[in-house]
Amino acid sequence: MLLRRWLDAAGIHDPVLRQCYTVCIRDIHKCDEGRAGWWALRAVPAVLRPHVAALVVHGYKADACADTGPVEERARRLDAYGTAALTAIESGSAADPVLHAMAHTFRAFDLPRSLAEDMLAAMHHEIEMRQPATYAEWRHWATGIAGTPSVVLMLVLRSDRIGPWEPLVRELGELFQLTDVLCDLADDLADRRLYLPADDLDRFGVRAQDLLAGHWTPATAELIAFEADRVRRRLPALVTALDESPASAWADAMGRHCTLLLGLVRAAGADLLHRPVRPPVSALFDVWQRQWRTVIPC
Repeated sequence: MLLRRWLDAAGIHDPVLRQCYTVCIRDIHKCDEGRAGWWALRAVPAVLRPHVAALVVHGYKADACADTGPVEERARRLDAYGTAALTAIESGSAADPVLHAMAHTFRAFDLPRSLAEDMLAAMHHEIEMRQPATYAEWRHWATGIAGTPSVVLMLVLRSDRIGPWEPLVRELGELFQLTDVLCDLADDLADRRLYLPADDLDRFGVRAQDLLAGHWTPATAELIAFEADRVRRRLPALVTALDESPASAWADAMGRHCTLLLGLVRAAGADLLHRPVRPPVSALFDVWQRQWRTVIPC
């Protein structure tokens, strides 16, 4: 019932498009694993939810190509998916329901093809990158992975007003991606990948081989606290800077979401190297309910 209301509110009446957007909305919860996607979807007006769902699920599908399965197959799978996605944007249609809905959203909001190209390029870099050398390199990768999709979402939310705020929105997406790296450290280590900057490991005397082996030391605790605090210190000023933007309420919720996750990262201790951080549903509800109230009754 809710899905039909959202599609009606968005003015999506074509039966094929309705089915494609329905697939996206249903998939967003399955691929999100309890993180921001599903919760943030409910925090945008109903008129925009199908479009946001299409963009988010498109991003998750591309990420799955780059991040799962045999390593030697990942670049090939991402190339195939990227070609199909860009072709869909160009033609306005696709056999795949997610790509068909995504292409419709790109056209409906006149989104530039370069936004999809930038995200796909960053994911290719992720496949090739084993460990960033510096914090600047880490940030650059994170912006490509999450900053560009964040701008896509904001373009959909307020397509005519996001321009002046774009750098801040990109940075908020970047900080969320850095937070996500800390939460998923165990999964990445199991995949023999380490996204924490090499120069930060050197600063605290942490050896990459110890992290990959799951060995927790006092130096590791200092390193994780440093990375978490560096993100957490930037969040309040960034959220405040977006107060007058169309993204204000969303930025506030995302800031609180990241702060919640960073607190759990710091509290995890040695478990951080062995299992990913996932917040309890009750805590997520507390973070997002304020924003949900602004879009009731939809």
